Amino acid sequence: MSGRNNRIVRNRDRSSHFLGNTKVLKIAASVIAIVLLVVVIFLFFRKEKDVKKTICLAEGGNISYEYFLLTSGEKLGVIDKKGNLVLDAKYDQIDIPNPSKPVFICKTEQETKVLNEKNEEILAQYEEIEAVKPSTSVDNEMEKQALKYKKNGLYGLLDLEGNVVKEAIYQEISSLNDKPGSILVKKDEKYGILDAKGNDVIDLAYDSIAADGYYLPDISYEKTGYIVAKKSSDGINFGYINAQGECLLDTKYESIERALKYDEDEPYLIAMQNGKKGVFKNTKKIIDLNYQDIHYSELSKVFVVEKNGKYGFYKTNGKSILKPEYTQYSIAGNYISVEKEGEKKLFDINGNLVNTTSYTKMIETENPAYFIAEDENGYYSIISKDINIDKKYTQVAYAFDNYFIFTDENSKSGVINAAINEIEIEPKYDFIILIEGTCFLQAVDGMNGYTDVYSNQLEKVFTMQDCIVQNLENDYSVVYSGTDRKYLNKNGEIVENTEIYPDKKLYSFKQNDKWGFVDKAGKNVVQCQYDLVTELNEYGFAGIKKGEKWGVVNENGEVIVEPSYELDTYFFPQFIGKYLLNQSETTYCEDLEKGEKQ
Repeated sequence: MSGRNNRIVRNRDRSSHFLGNTKVLKIAASVIAIVLLVVVIFLFFRKEKDVKKTICLAEGGNISYEYFLLTSGEKLGVIDKKGNLVLDAKYDQIDIPNPSKPVFICKTEQETKVLNEKNEEILAQYEEIEAVKPSTSVDNEMEKQALKYKKNGLYGLLDLEGNVVKEAIYQEISSLNDKPGSILVKKDEKYGILDAKGNDVIDLAYDSIAADGYYLPDISYEKTGYIVAKKSSDGINFGYINAQGECLLDTKYESIERALKYDEDEPYLIAMQNGKKGVFKNTKKIIDLNYQDIHYSELSKVFVVEKNGKYGFYKTNGKSILKPEYTQYSIAGNYISVEKEGEKKLFDINGNLVNTTSYTKMIETENPAYFIAEDENGYYSIISKDINIDKKYTQVAYAFDNYFIFTDENSKSGVINAAINEIEIEPKYDFIILIEGTCFLQAVDGMNGYTDVYSNQLEKVFTMQDCIVQNLENDYSVVYSGTDRKYLNKNGEIVENTEIYPDKKLYSFKQNDKWGFVDKAGKNVVQCQYDLVTELNEYGFAGIKKGEKWGVVNENGEVIVEPSYELDTYFFPQFIGKYLLNQSETTYCEDLEKGEKQ
Protein backbone atom coordinates (compact mmCIF):
# COMPACT_ATOMS: atom_id res chain seq x y z
CA MET A 1 0.00 0.00 0.00
CA SER A 2 1.36 3.43 -0.93
CA GLY A 3 2.51 5.98 1.62
CA ARG A 4 -0.24 8.41 0.67
CA ASN A 5 -2.78 5.94 2.01
CA ASN A 6 -0.96 5.26 5.26
CA ARG A 7 -3.96 6.31 7.35
CA ILE A 8 -5.50 2.92 6.51
CA VAL A 9 -4.51 0.25 9.00
CA ARG A 10 -3.86 -2.86 6.95
CA ASN A 11 -2.55 -5.18 9.65
CA ARG A 12 -5.12 -7.97 9.61
CA ASP A 13 -4.10 -9.24 13.04
CA ARG A 14 -5.11 -5.92 14.56
CA SER A 15 -8.07 -4.83 12.49
CA SER A 16 -9.97 -7.93 11.36
CA HIS A 17 -12.59 -9.72 13.44
CA PHE A 18 -13.19 -13.29 12.38
CA LEU A 19 -12.39 -16.94 13.12
CA GLY A 20 -9.96 -19.13 11.26
CA ASN A 21 -9.31 -22.86 11.38
CA THR A 22 -8.64 -24.96 14.46
CA LYS A 23 -4.90 -25.00 13.90
CA VAL A 24 -4.80 -21.23 13.77
CA LEU A 25 -6.98 -21.10 16.87
CA LYS A 26 -4.60 -23.27 18.87
CA ILE A 27 -1.61 -21.18 17.83
CA ALA A 28 -3.62 -18.05 18.56
CA ALA A 29 -4.64 -19.39 21.98
CA SER A 30 -1.01 -19.93 22.89
CA VAL A 31 -0.03 -16.48 21.71
CA ILE A 32 -2.99 -14.88 23.47
CA ALA A 33 -2.14 -16.76 26.64
CA ILE A 34 1.38 -15.33 26.61
CA VAL A 35 0.22 -11.83 25.76
CA LEU A 36 -2.51 -11.84 28.40
CA LEU A 37 -0.07 -13.14 30.99
CA VAL A 38 2.27 -10.25 30.20
CA VAL A 39 -0.64 -7.82 30.44
CA VAL A 40 -1.74 -9.28 33.77
CA ILE A 41 1.79 -9.06 35.14
CA PHE A 42 1.97 -5.45 33.99
CA LEU A 43 -1.29 -4.67 35.75
CA PHE A 44 0.06 -6.10 38.99
CA PHE A 45 2.74 -3.44 39.04
CA ARG A 46 0.62 -0.53 37.90
CA LYS A 47 0.76 2.18 40.55
CA GLU A 48 -1.89 4.61 39.35
CA LYS A 49 -5.32 3.96 37.92
CA ASP A 50 -5.22 4.00 34.13
CA VAL A 51 -8.19 5.78 32.64
CA LYS A 52 -8.82 4.33 29.26
CA LYS A 53 -9.59 6.83 26.53
CA THR A 54 -11.85 6.22 23.62
CA ILE A 55 -12.13 8.34 20.52
CA CYS A 56 -14.79 11.02 20.74
CA LEU A 57 -16.82 11.09 17.56
CA ALA A 58 -18.29 14.49 18.26
CA GLU A 59 -18.75 16.93 21.05
CA GLY A 60 -22.14 16.24 22.57
CA GLY A 61 -22.70 12.70 21.32
CA ASN A 62 -21.86 9.89 18.97
CA ILE A 63 -22.28 10.09 15.22
CA SER A 64 -23.68 7.21 13.21
CA TYR A 65 -21.82 5.75 10.26
CA GLU A 66 -23.82 6.29 7.09
CA TYR A 67 -20.75 6.23 4.82
CA PHE A 68 -17.49 4.28 4.85
CA LEU A 69 -14.13 4.64 3.21
CA LEU A 70 -13.57 1.77 0.78
CA THR A 71 -10.17 0.36 -0.13
CA SER A 72 -9.75 -1.52 -3.39
CA GLY A 73 -6.16 -2.38 -4.13
CA GLU A 74 -4.24 0.90 -3.96
CA LYS A 75 -7.25 3.13 -4.55
CA LEU A 76 -10.01 4.53 -2.36
CA GLY A 77 -13.75 4.99 -2.77
CA VAL A 78 -16.90 5.30 -0.64
CA ILE A 79 -19.81 2.96 0.15
CA ASP A 80 -22.95 3.54 2.20
CA LYS A 81 -24.10 1.49 5.20
CA LYS A 82 -26.17 -0.81 2.95
CA GLY A 83 -23.10 -1.79 0.97
CA ASN A 84 -23.95 0.32 -2.10
CA LEU A 85 -21.05 1.86 -3.99
CA VAL A 86 -21.24 5.67 -3.66
CA LEU A 87 -17.90 6.68 -5.19
CA ASP A 88 -15.76 4.45 -7.38
CA ALA A 89 -12.43 3.45 -5.86
CA LYS A 90 -10.20 5.65 -8.02
CA TYR A 91 -8.81 8.20 -5.57
CA ASP A 92 -5.47 8.39 -3.81
CA GLN A 93 -6.94 9.90 -0.64
CA ILE A 94 -10.45 10.53 0.66
CA ASP A 95 -11.37 12.37 3.85
CA ILE A 96 -14.86 11.84 5.27
CA PRO A 97 -15.00 14.43 8.08
CA ASN A 98 -18.41 13.29 9.34
CA PRO A 99 -19.43 9.71 8.43
CA SER A 100 -23.11 10.62 8.80
CA LYS A 101 -22.87 13.36 6.14
CA PRO A 102 -22.27 12.96 2.37
CA VAL A 103 -19.25 15.27 2.16
CA PHE A 104 -16.19 13.58 0.67
CA ILE A 105 -12.87 15.35 0.09
CA CYS A 106 -11.31 13.35 -2.76
CA LYS A 107 -7.72 13.72 -3.89
CA THR A 108 -5.64 12.45 -6.78
CA GLU A 109 -2.18 13.55 -7.80
CA GLN A 110 -3.78 16.03 -10.20
CA GLU A 111 -6.61 17.61 -8.22
CA THR A 112 -8.81 17.80 -5.14
CA LYS A 113 -12.61 17.79 -5.31
CA VAL A 114 -15.38 17.81 -2.75
CA LEU A 115 -18.15 15.39 -3.81
CA ASN A 116 -21.56 14.45 -2.46
CA GLU A 117 -23.40 11.10 -2.46
CA LYS A 118 -24.53 11.70 -6.07
CA ASN A 119 -20.92 12.06 -7.23
CA GLU A 120 -21.58 15.78 -7.79
CA GLU A 121 -18.91 18.36 -7.08
CA ILE A 122 -19.80 20.76 -4.26
CA LEU A 123 -18.11 23.80 -2.69
CA ALA A 124 -16.24 24.43 -5.93
CA GLN A 125 -16.37 28.20 -5.35
CA TYR A 126 -13.59 27.97 -2.78
CA GLU A 127 -9.94 27.76 -3.77
CA GLU A 128 -9.22 25.02 -1.24
CA ILE A 129 -11.32 22.86 1.09
CA GLU A 130 -9.81 20.67 3.80
CA ALA A 131 -10.93 18.67 6.79
CA VAL A 132 -10.03 20.25 10.12
CA LYS A 133 -7.43 17.98 11.73
CA PRO A 134 -4.91 18.24 14.57
CA SER A 135 -1.75 19.87 13.32
CA THR A 136 0.80 18.08 15.50
CA SER A 137 -0.83 14.74 16.37
CA VAL A 138 -0.44 11.35 14.73
CA ASP A 139 -4.16 10.94 15.36
CA ASN A 140 -6.11 11.63 12.16
CA GLU A 141 -9.40 12.25 13.95
CA MET A 142 -11.21 15.02 12.07
CA GLU A 143 -13.66 17.63 13.28
CA LYS A 144 -17.19 16.40 12.62
CA GLN A 145 -19.07 19.66 12.13
CA ALA A 146 -16.70 21.99 10.28
CA LEU A 147 -14.46 22.32 7.24
CA LYS A 148 -11.78 24.89 6.60
CA TYR A 149 -11.57 26.86 3.39
CA LYS A 150 -8.89 29.08 1.92
CA LYS A 151 -9.36 32.54 0.46
CA ASN A 152 -6.64 35.05 -0.44
CA GLY A 153 -4.08 32.93 1.38
CA LEU A 154 -6.01 32.86 4.68
CA TYR A 155 -8.35 30.30 6.26
CA GLY A 156 -11.96 30.36 7.44
CA LEU A 157 -14.60 27.87 8.58
CA LEU A 158 -17.58 26.33 6.83
CA ASP A 159 -20.28 24.09 8.20
CA LEU A 160 -20.93 20.81 6.36
CA GLU A 161 -23.72 22.42 4.33
CA GLY A 162 -21.20 24.90 2.92
CA ASN A 163 -22.26 27.95 4.92
CA VAL A 164 -19.52 30.31 6.09
CA VAL A 165 -19.38 30.32 9.90
CA LYS A 166 -16.10 32.23 10.15
CA GLU A 167 -14.56 34.47 7.51
CA ALA A 168 -11.12 33.67 6.12
CA ILE A 169 -9.00 35.81 8.45
CA TYR A 170 -6.70 33.20 10.05
CA GLN A 171 -3.13 32.13 9.32
CA GLU A 172 -3.84 28.63 10.59
CA ILE A 173 -6.84 26.49 11.57
CA SER A 174 -6.56 23.04 13.14
CA SER A 175 -8.34 20.80 15.61
CA LEU A 176 -7.02 21.01 19.14
CA ASN A 177 -5.31 17.78 20.18
CA ASP A 178 -7.38 15.78 22.70
CA LYS A 179 -10.33 18.19 22.59
CA PRO A 180 -12.66 17.46 19.64
CA GLY A 181 -15.00 20.34 18.95
CA SER A 182 -12.38 22.92 19.92
CA ILE A 183 -10.77 24.54 16.89
CA LEU A 184 -7.38 26.16 17.30
CA VAL A 185 -6.96 29.34 15.22
CA LYS A 186 -3.96 31.61 14.69
CA LYS A 187 -4.02 35.27 13.69
CA ASP A 188 -1.23 37.85 13.95
CA GLU A 189 0.93 35.14 15.57
CA LYS A 190 -1.55 34.66 18.44
CA TYR A 191 -3.76 31.66 19.15
CA GLY A 192 -7.38 31.39 20.21
CA ILE A 193 -10.16 28.77 20.29
CA LEU A 194 -13.41 28.60 18.31
CA ASP A 195 -16.19 26.06 18.58
CA ALA A 196 -17.42 24.25 15.46
CA LYS A 197 -20.10 26.93 14.94
CA GLY A 198 -17.48 29.67 14.77
CA ASN A 199 -18.15 31.13 18.23
CA ASP A 200 -15.18 32.54 20.13
CA VAL A 201 -14.30 30.39 23.15
CA ILE A 202 -10.85 31.83 23.91
CA ASP A 203 -9.63 35.16 22.56
CA LEU A 204 -6.67 35.44 20.19
CA ALA A 205 -4.23 36.36 22.94
CA TYR A 206 -1.91 33.41 23.56
CA ASP A 207 1.33 32.00 22.23
CA SER A 208 0.14 28.42 22.75
CA ILE A 209 -2.97 26.57 23.87
CA ALA A 210 -3.23 22.91 24.88
CA ALA A 211 -5.97 20.68 26.28
CA ASP A 212 -5.50 19.65 29.92
CA GLY A 213 -5.94 15.87 29.39
CA TYR A 214 -9.23 15.42 31.27
CA TYR A 215 -11.55 12.78 29.81
CA LEU A 216 -14.49 10.66 30.98
CA PRO A 217 -16.11 7.96 28.83
CA ASP A 218 -19.68 9.05 29.57
CA ILE A 219 -19.14 12.74 28.82
CA SER A 220 -16.06 12.48 26.60
CA TYR A 221 -14.09 15.77 26.47
CA GLU A 222 -16.95 17.96 27.69
CA LYS A 223 -15.10 19.10 30.81
CA THR A 224 -11.62 19.27 29.30
CA GLY A 225 -10.04 22.67 30.01
CA TYR A 226 -7.20 24.62 28.43
CA ILE A 227 -3.65 25.35 29.49
CA VAL A 228 -2.65 28.64 27.87
CA ALA A 229 0.74 30.32 27.61
CA LYS A 230 2.22 33.75 26.92
CA LYS A 231 5.80 34.68 26.26
CA SER A 232 7.46 37.35 28.39
CA SER A 233 10.93 38.65 29.07
CA ASP A 234 11.17 36.04 31.83
CA GLY A 235 10.26 33.15 29.54
CA ILE A 236 6.95 31.38 29.00
CA ASN A 237 4.19 31.87 31.56
CA PHE A 238 1.17 29.57 31.86
CA GLY A 239 -2.44 30.06 32.89
CA TYR A 240 -5.63 28.02 32.91
CA ILE A 241 -9.04 28.44 31.28
CA ASN A 242 -11.85 26.02 32.07
CA ALA A 243 -14.12 24.22 29.61
CA GLN A 244 -16.59 27.12 29.67
CA GLY A 245 -13.92 29.61 28.64
CA GLU A 246 -13.52 31.19 32.10
CA CYS A 247 -10.00 32.14 33.16
CA LEU A 248 -9.21 30.51 36.51
CA LEU A 249 -5.47 31.21 36.71
CA ASP A 250 -3.70 34.10 35.04
CA THR A 251 -0.60 33.49 32.90
CA LYS A 252 1.94 33.98 35.67
CA TYR A 253 3.05 30.41 36.43
CA GLU A 254 6.09 28.49 35.23
CA SER A 255 3.96 25.37 34.69
CA ILE A 256 0.38 24.22 35.17
CA GLU A 257 -1.05 20.72 35.02
CA ARG A 258 -4.45 19.39 35.88
CA ALA A 259 -4.65 16.76 38.61
CA LEU A 260 -6.81 14.17 36.90
CA LYS A 261 -9.33 13.77 39.69
CA TYR A 262 -12.24 12.04 37.99
CA ASP A 263 -15.02 12.47 40.55
CA GLU A 264 -14.99 16.26 40.73
CA ASP A 265 -16.58 18.84 38.47
CA GLU A 266 -14.15 21.55 39.54
CA PRO A 267 -10.56 21.25 38.30
CA TYR A 268 -7.64 20.70 40.63
CA LEU A 269 -4.59 22.48 39.22
CA ILE A 270 -0.95 21.93 40.17
CA ALA A 271 0.90 25.19 39.46
CA MET A 272 4.55 26.17 39.83
CA GLN A 273 5.86 29.66 40.64
CA ASN A 274 9.44 30.56 41.52
CA GLY A 275 10.34 26.87 41.26
CA LYS A 276 7.77 25.81 43.89
CA LYS A 277 4.51 23.94 43.33
CA GLY A 278 1.12 24.19 44.99
CA VAL A 279 -2.48 23.16 44.30
CA PHE A 280 -5.55 25.20 43.37
CA LYS A 281 -9.15 24.07 43.29
CA ASN A 282 -10.67 26.34 40.69
CA THR A 283 -9.21 29.69 41.80
CA LYS A 284 -8.78 28.80 45.48
CA LYS A 285 -5.30 27.82 46.67
CA ILE A 286 -5.60 24.73 48.88
CA ILE A 287 -1.90 23.75 49.11
CA ASP A 288 0.74 26.48 49.33
CA LEU A 289 3.28 26.85 46.53
CA ASN A 290 6.04 25.43 48.69
CA TYR A 291 7.06 22.09 47.14
CA GLN A 292 9.50 20.81 44.53
CA ASP A 293 6.97 18.33 43.19
CA ILE A 294 3.35 17.31 43.66
CA HIS A 295 1.33 14.50 42.14
CA TYR A 296 -2.14 13.12 42.71
CA SER A 297 -3.07 9.51 43.55
CA GLU A 298 -6.50 8.95 41.98
CA LEU A 299 -7.52 5.75 43.77
CA SER A 300 -6.35 6.96 47.17
CA LYS A 301 -7.56 10.55 46.55
CA VAL A 302 -4.40 11.97 48.08
CA PHE A 303 -1.87 14.60 46.98
CA VAL A 304 1.76 13.55 47.47
CA VAL A 305 4.16 16.47 47.99
CA GLU A 306 7.96 16.51 47.90
CA LYS A 307 10.18 19.01 49.71
CA ASN A 308 13.95 18.71 50.00
CA GLY A 309 13.79 15.06 48.98
CA LYS A 310 11.17 14.17 51.59
CA TYR A 311 7.52 13.30 51.12
CA GLY A 312 4.27 14.33 52.75
CA PHE A 313 0.56 13.89 52.04
CA TYR A 314 -2.54 16.07 51.76
CA LYS A 315 -6.25 15.43 51.40
CA THR A 316 -8.12 17.01 48.51
CA ASN A 317 -9.50 19.71 50.81
CA GLY A 318 -5.94 20.84 51.55
CA LYS A 319 -5.73 19.29 55.00
CA SER A 320 -2.34 17.81 55.85
CA ILE A 321 -2.24 14.06 56.51
CA LEU A 322 1.51 13.58 57.12
CA LYS A 323 4.20 16.24 57.06
CA PRO A 324 6.96 16.00 54.41
CA GLU A 325 9.54 14.18 56.52
CA TYR A 326 9.70 10.70 54.95
CA THR A 327 12.43 9.52 52.59
CA GLN A 328 10.44 6.69 50.99
CA TYR A 329 6.75 6.03 50.55
CA SER A 330 4.23 3.74 48.90
CA ILE A 331 0.53 4.52 48.73
CA ALA A 332 -2.31 2.10 48.05
CA GLY A 333 -6.00 2.62 48.62
CA ASN A 334 -6.62 3.64 52.23
CA TYR A 335 -3.02 3.07 53.32
CA ILE A 336 0.30 4.91 53.17
CA SER A 337 3.57 3.12 53.89
CA VAL A 338 6.47 5.45 54.76
CA GLU A 339 10.11 5.18 55.81
CA LYS A 340 12.08 7.57 58.00
CA GLU A 341 15.62 6.96 59.24
CA GLY A 342 15.32 3.30 58.33
CA GLU A 343 12.07 2.78 60.23
CA LYS A 344 8.96 1.82 58.26
CA LYS A 345 5.43 2.62 59.34
CA LEU A 346 1.96 2.06 57.93
CA PHE A 347 -0.68 4.80 58.24
CA ASP A 348 -4.23 5.07 57.01
CA ILE A 349 -5.14 8.02 54.79
CA ASN A 350 -6.34 9.96 57.82
CA GLY A 351 -2.82 9.85 59.26
CA ASN A 352 -3.51 7.25 61.93
CA LEU A 353 -0.73 4.75 62.64
CA VAL A 354 -1.80 1.20 61.75
CA ASN A 355 1.43 -0.72 62.39
CA THR A 356 5.06 -0.98 61.44
CA THR A 357 5.74 -2.79 58.19
CA SER A 358 8.61 -4.43 56.37
CA TYR A 359 7.02 -4.31 52.92
CA THR A 360 9.08 -2.82 50.11
CA LYS A 361 6.12 -1.96 47.87
CA MET A 362 2.39 -1.45 48.16
CA ILE A 363 0.03 -1.76 45.20
CA GLU A 364 -3.38 -0.16 45.39
CA THR A 365 -6.54 -1.96 44.35
CA GLU A 366 -9.92 -0.70 43.25
CA ASN A 367 -11.25 -1.72 46.63
CA PRO A 368 -9.61 0.84 48.92
CA ALA A 369 -10.03 -1.46 51.94
CA TYR A 370 -7.25 -3.69 50.57
CA PHE A 371 -3.79 -3.31 49.19
CA ILE A 372 -1.27 -5.76 47.78
CA ALA A 373 2.14 -5.73 49.45
CA GLU A 374 5.48 -7.02 48.15
CA ASP A 375 8.18 -8.12 50.58
CA GLU A 376 11.96 -8.10 50.23
CA ASN A 377 11.91 -11.59 48.67
CA GLY A 378 9.46 -10.63 45.92
CA TYR A 379 6.44 -12.41 47.43
CA TYR A 380 3.02 -10.78 47.57
CA SER A 381 0.50 -10.52 50.38
CA ILE A 382 -3.05 -9.20 50.67
CA ILE A 383 -3.44 -6.63 53.43
CA SER A 384 -6.34 -4.78 55.01
CA LYS A 385 -6.93 -3.25 58.40
CA ASP A 386 -8.05 -6.63 59.76
CA ILE A 387 -6.22 -9.27 57.69
CA ASN A 388 -2.76 -10.16 56.44
CA ILE A 389 -2.74 -13.03 53.94
CA ASP A 390 0.90 -14.02 53.48
CA LYS A 391 1.30 -17.29 51.54
CA LYS A 392 4.33 -16.67 49.31
CA TYR A 393 2.33 -15.75 46.24
CA THR A 394 4.48 -14.79 43.25
CA GLN A 395 1.70 -12.55 41.87
CA VAL A 396 -1.57 -11.16 43.18
CA ALA A 397 -4.23 -9.11 41.38
CA TYR A 398 -7.52 -7.75 42.63
CA ALA A 399 -10.61 -9.17 40.90
CA PHE A 400 -13.86 -7.86 42.49
CA ASP A 401 -15.65 -7.75 45.84
CA ASN A 402 -13.30 -9.56 48.25
CA TYR A 403 -11.75 -11.82 45.60
CA PHE A 404 -8.11 -11.81 44.52
CA ILE A 405 -6.37 -13.77 41.76
CA PHE A 406 -3.07 -15.25 42.90
CA THR A 407 -0.21 -17.20 41.39
CA ASP A 408 1.67 -19.65 43.60
CA GLU A 409 5.27 -20.87 43.53
CA ASN A 410 4.29 -23.56 41.02
CA SER A 411 3.21 -20.85 38.55
CA LYS A 412 -0.42 -21.88 38.86
CA SER A 413 -3.26 -19.43 39.42
CA GLY A 414 -6.32 -19.57 41.64
CA VAL A 415 -8.71 -17.24 43.49
CA ILE A 416 -8.90 -16.46 47.20
CA ASN A 417 -11.63 -14.77 49.22
CA ALA A 418 -9.64 -12.29 51.29
CA ALA A 419 -12.51 -11.59 53.68
CA ILE A 420 -12.45 -15.13 55.04
CA ASN A 421 -8.95 -16.20 53.89
CA GLU A 422 -10.24 -19.18 51.93
CA ILE A 423 -9.30 -20.40 48.45
CA GLU A 424 -12.38 -20.41 46.20
CA ILE A 425 -10.73 -21.62 42.99
CA GLU A 426 -7.83 -24.03 43.36
CA PRO A 427 -4.53 -22.98 41.75
CA LYS A 428 -4.56 -25.22 38.65
CA TYR A 429 -4.70 -22.71 35.79
CA ASP A 430 -1.91 -21.09 33.80
CA PHE A 431 -3.58 -17.76 34.37
CA ILE A 432 -6.90 -16.24 35.41
CA ILE A 433 -8.14 -12.83 34.35
CA LEU A 434 -11.11 -10.67 35.20
CA ILE A 435 -12.88 -9.70 32.00
CA GLU A 436 -12.83 -5.91 31.88
CA GLY A 437 -16.09 -4.26 32.88
CA THR A 438 -17.57 -7.50 34.27
CA CYS A 439 -17.59 -9.61 37.42
CA PHE A 440 -16.70 -12.95 35.85
CA LEU A 441 -13.39 -14.72 35.35
CA GLN A 442 -11.66 -16.44 32.46
CA ALA A 443 -9.45 -19.26 33.75
CA VAL A 444 -7.13 -20.67 31.10
CA ASP A 445 -5.28 -23.95 30.81
CA GLY A 446 -2.94 -22.95 28.00
CA MET A 447 -1.29 -26.34 27.61
CA ASN A 448 -4.59 -28.12 27.00
CA GLY A 449 -6.18 -25.17 25.21
CA TYR A 450 -9.35 -24.78 27.24
CA THR A 451 -11.02 -21.99 29.22
CA ASP A 452 -13.24 -22.34 32.27
CA VAL A 453 -15.60 -19.40 32.83
CA TYR A 454 -16.56 -18.58 36.42
CA SER A 455 -19.50 -16.38 37.39
CA ASN A 456 -19.46 -13.62 40.01
CA GLN A 457 -20.38 -16.33 42.52
CA LEU A 458 -17.22 -18.19 41.47
CA GLU A 459 -19.27 -21.05 40.10
CA LYS A 460 -17.96 -22.69 36.93
CA VAL A 461 -20.43 -21.83 34.17
CA PHE A 462 -18.94 -23.79 31.26
CA THR A 463 -15.76 -24.99 29.59
CA MET A 464 -14.80 -24.17 26.00
CA GLN A 465 -11.81 -25.21 23.89
CA ASP A 466 -9.62 -22.67 22.08
CA CYS A 467 -11.91 -19.74 22.78
CA ILE A 468 -11.78 -15.98 22.89
CA VAL A 469 -13.71 -13.66 25.21
CA GLN A 470 -14.92 -10.35 23.79
CA ASN A 471 -16.90 -7.55 25.43
CA LEU A 472 -20.09 -6.40 23.74
CA GLU A 473 -22.19 -3.31 24.33
CA ASN A 474 -24.70 -2.99 27.18
CA ASP A 475 -22.71 -5.02 29.74
CA TYR A 476 -22.68 -8.29 27.79
CA SER A 477 -19.83 -10.49 26.60
CA VAL A 478 -19.41 -13.30 24.11
CA VAL A 479 -17.17 -16.36 24.43
CA TYR A 480 -16.55 -18.12 21.15
CA SER A 481 -14.43 -20.72 19.40
CA GLY A 482 -14.31 -22.12 15.89
CA THR A 483 -17.47 -24.14 16.51
CA ASP A 484 -19.29 -22.71 19.52
CA ARG A 485 -20.50 -19.44 21.02
CA LYS A 486 -22.07 -18.42 24.33
CA TYR A 487 -23.32 -15.06 25.57
CA LEU A 488 -22.93 -13.83 29.13
CA ASN A 489 -24.16 -10.90 31.19
CA LYS A 490 -21.73 -8.95 33.36
CA ASN A 491 -22.17 -11.47 36.21
CA GLY A 492 -21.13 -14.38 34.01
CA GLU A 493 -24.62 -15.85 33.60
CA ILE A 494 -25.52 -17.36 30.22
CA VAL A 495 -28.11 -15.35 28.28
CA GLU A 496 -29.75 -15.72 24.87
CA ASN A 497 -28.81 -13.63 21.86
CA THR A 498 -32.40 -12.36 21.71
CA GLU A 499 -31.83 -10.64 25.07
CA ILE A 500 -28.69 -8.88 23.87
CA TYR A 501 -30.05 -7.92 20.45
CA PRO A 502 -33.80 -7.42 20.95
CA ASP A 503 -34.34 -5.56 17.67
CA LYS A 504 -32.62 -7.89 15.18
CA LYS A 505 -34.57 -9.54 12.38
CA LEU A 506 -32.47 -12.74 12.51
CA TYR A 507 -30.56 -14.62 15.19
CA SER A 508 -27.81 -17.22 14.89
CA PHE A 509 -28.97 -20.73 15.71
CA LYS A 510 -27.09 -24.01 16.10
CA GLN A 511 -28.56 -27.45 15.41
CA ASN A 512 -26.76 -30.76 14.88
CA ASP A 513 -23.39 -28.96 14.94
CA LYS A 514 -24.40 -26.70 12.05
CA TRP A 515 -25.37 -23.04 12.13
CA GLY A 516 -28.15 -21.05 10.51
CA PHE A 517 -30.59 -18.28 11.40
CA VAL A 518 -34.04 -18.05 12.97
CA ASP A 519 -36.34 -15.08 13.46
CA LYS A 520 -37.34 -13.77 16.87
CA ALA A 521 -40.22 -16.24 17.07
CA GLY A 522 -37.79 -19.11 16.49
CA LYS A 523 -38.92 -19.80 12.92
CA ASN A 524 -36.13 -21.11 10.71
CA VAL A 525 -35.12 -18.59 8.02
CA VAL A 526 -31.69 -19.85 6.96
CA GLN A 527 -31.14 -23.60 7.19
CA CYS A 528 -28.46 -24.86 9.59
CA GLN A 529 -25.88 -25.70 6.93
CA TYR A 530 -22.86 -23.61 7.90
CA ASP A 531 -19.88 -24.44 10.07
CA LEU A 532 -20.13 -21.04 11.76
CA VAL A 533 -22.07 -17.79 11.44
CA THR A 534 -21.91 -14.38 13.08
CA GLU A 535 -24.82 -12.37 14.41
CA LEU A 536 -26.33 -9.66 12.24
CA ASN A 537 -24.40 -6.45 12.74
CA GLU A 538 -26.01 -3.03 13.13
CA TYR A 539 -25.99 -2.62 9.35
CA GLY A 540 -28.00 -5.80 8.73
CA PHE A 541 -25.30 -8.23 7.55
CA ALA A 542 -23.83 -11.44 8.98
CA GLY A 543 -20.94 -13.71 8.08
CA ILE A 544 -21.47 -17.36 7.06
CA LYS A 545 -18.66 -19.91 6.98
CA LYS A 546 -18.18 -23.22 5.18
CA GLY A 547 -14.87 -24.94 5.61
CA GLU A 548 -12.29 -22.18 5.69
CA LYS A 549 -14.23 -19.67 3.59
CA TRP A 550 -16.57 -16.87 4.57
CA GLY A 551 -19.56 -15.34 2.83
CA VAL A 552 -22.31 -12.85 3.67
CA VAL A 553 -26.09 -12.88 4.23
CA ASN A 554 -28.38 -9.90 4.74
CA GLU A 555 -31.10 -9.41 7.34
CA ASN A 556 -33.66 -11.09 5.08
CA GLY A 557 -31.58 -14.26 4.99
CA GLU A 558 -30.50 -13.68 1.38
CA VAL A 559 -26.99 -14.73 0.45
CA ILE A 560 -25.02 -11.68 -0.70
CA VAL A 561 -21.75 -13.56 -1.14
CA GLU A 562 -21.40 -17.33 -1.15
CA PRO A 563 -18.61 -18.54 1.19
CA SER A 564 -15.57 -17.70 -0.92
CA TYR A 565 -13.39 -15.35 1.17
CA GLU A 566 -10.37 -17.00 2.78
CA LEU A 567 -9.70 -14.96 5.89
CA ASP A 568 -6.75 -16.36 7.79
CA THR A 569 -7.25 -15.06 11.29
CA TYR A 570 -9.26 -15.94 14.36
CA PHE A 571 -11.84 -13.22 15.04
CA PHE A 572 -15.38 -12.90 13.74
CA PRO A 573 -15.67 -10.91 10.50
CA GLN A 574 -17.97 -7.95 10.04
CA PHE A 575 -19.36 -7.13 6.60
CA ILE A 576 -21.21 -4.30 4.95
CA GLY A 577 -22.70 -5.80 1.83
CA LYS A 578 -19.94 -7.71 0.09
CA TYR A 579 -17.23 -5.62 1.76
CA LEU A 580 -15.16 -6.49 4.81
CA LEU A 581 -15.54 -3.98 7.65
CA ASN A 582 -12.36 -3.15 9.57
CA GLN A 583 -12.61 -1.29 12.86
CA SER A 584 -9.33 -0.52 14.55
CA GLU A 585 -7.47 2.79 14.60
CA THR A 586 -9.48 3.71 11.52
CA THR A 587 -12.89 2.44 10.38
CA TYR A 588 -13.01 1.46 6.71
CA CYS A 589 -14.22 -1.27 4.36
CA GLU A 590 -12.23 -3.44 2.00
CA ASP A 591 -13.17 -4.86 -1.38
CA LEU A 592 -11.90 -8.43 -1.04
CA GLU A 593 -12.66 -9.23 -4.66
CA LYS A 594 -10.38 -6.50 -5.99
CA GLY A 595 -8.12 -5.86 -3.03
CA GLU A 596 -5.22 -7.78 -1.59
CA LYS A 597 -5.94 -11.49 -1.12
CA GLN A 598 -5.92 -12.80 2.41
